[in-house]
Amino acid sequence: MEYQFGDFLFRPEIRRASDLLPVLAYPEKLQKDFDAYYMFRDIFENHNDREKILKHGLRYDFTIIPPASVGREKIKTYGHYHPENSSGLTYPEIYQVIDGKAFFILQKKEFGKISDCIVIEAGKGDIVIVPPNYGHVTINPTEKVLITSNWVSRNFCSIYEPYTNLRGACYYYIEGEWIKNPRYLENPKIKFLEPHGSMEEEMYYLIEEIEILEFLTKPEKYPETLKRFKKF
Repeated sequence: MEYQFGDFLFRPEIRRASDLLPVLAYPEKLQKDFDAYYMFRDIFENHNDREKILKHGLRYDFTIIPPASVGREKIKTYGHYHPENSSGLTYPEIYQVIDGKAFFILQKKEFGKISDCIVIEAGKGDIVIVPPNYGHVTINPTEKVLITSNWVSRNFCSIYEPYTNLRGACYYYIEGEWIKNPRYLENPKIKFLEPHGSMEEEMYYLIEEIEILEFLTKPEKYPETLKRFKKF
């Protein structure tokens, strides 16, 4: 699969269903391997945009998640946390659903346990903020292709181990229901929240006022911005 964006053709990093075995509810149900989703990282429309994105320490990505299930569980991303920046906060991230419908499941780990779990259902154009100190998973709950985009700091690598160690998030989405992952010592009650906003145009074009995305690289400077987006 390739993706034409602006002047360039991008190739994806492919996550196979077999790569997801450590975080699936029913890994033994995977009978035949398949492409679970496609990640187009660090994309840009033209060289001027590329330089602007680099200057501000950001990265713009696309993810395409075709409809699929393993056993009774709908297909999802692996799940990861973000590392801390110099202020002690982890880097936030901002997502937009380009097409389809998504469930974003966010969880906060404190003192060795999950203290908060949030599910946000988002449709075309909707914006979802992953605030500091939350891990997250994206689920495609439908029979249609899900496409999301995201802006994030380019100065870190995702942390997958907490999801690997406990075989996924603290809840699974199985046949339309949220089922507790029994490997967690505590599964806080899910808070079901609305998206943080919506945009008619593609979020990429925030590049025209890219300074407003500084909260992604320096969250400590924008506590009120993040508080407004959190709604928690």
